[in-house]
Amino acid sequence: MRITDETIRSALANTPKAPETTDLRLFSEFSANRPKRSRLTYAAIVGIPTAAVLLGAGIYTVHNGGYFRDVKNGFGTVTGVTYENATDEISIKAVRKSEHIELTVQILEPYINKMPYEDCEQLKIGKCTYTSKGKSVDFSTDEISEVENGKAVFLLNIADAESISITELISQKKADADLSIYGNWEIKLQ
Repeated sequence: MRITDETIRSALANTPKAPETTDLRLFSEFSANRPKRSRLTYAAIVGIPTAAVLLGAGIYTVHNGGYFRDVKNGFGTVTGVTYENATDEISIKAVRKSEHIELTVQILEPYINKMPYEDCEQLKIGKCTYTSKGKSVDFSTDEISEVENGKAVFLLNIADAESISITELISQKKADADLSIYGNWEIKLQ
């Protein structure tokens, strides 16, 4: 037998059809007679956790405090930890001396006795860029400074610098792994 459009139409015409109208009375009666309290309960069950999540996210973005972040390798295994967004927790000032620049790193008062700063014995400058005569130059130093009362002082041999931009400090403690502390510190020199 050959299948054509005509045979398909005739086969479909002979199959029983579903009723054209459906009886929705049962559903509409149930919906109309449902107490308002159950609708409010449903709204509360969904709304309260949603509001809590949104409020928590809003508080986090307003605070802008530092936080720890896991460092993962390509397989997703945690290989270390860094401390992010520390800009408002550390103050960095610079004074030009005759042959060098004296850079003072000060951990601000409310954070000195909190993690990660309470374990900081030594500091090292990680990623640093300075501007001299309109050119940006990446700069690194092997100088390690002892931290006393939340303060570390560095002597940098970049006397011609006009401004310094630091994005990473490295905290060191005896018998512990180094901890990278990230932030954005811009220091203008005169």
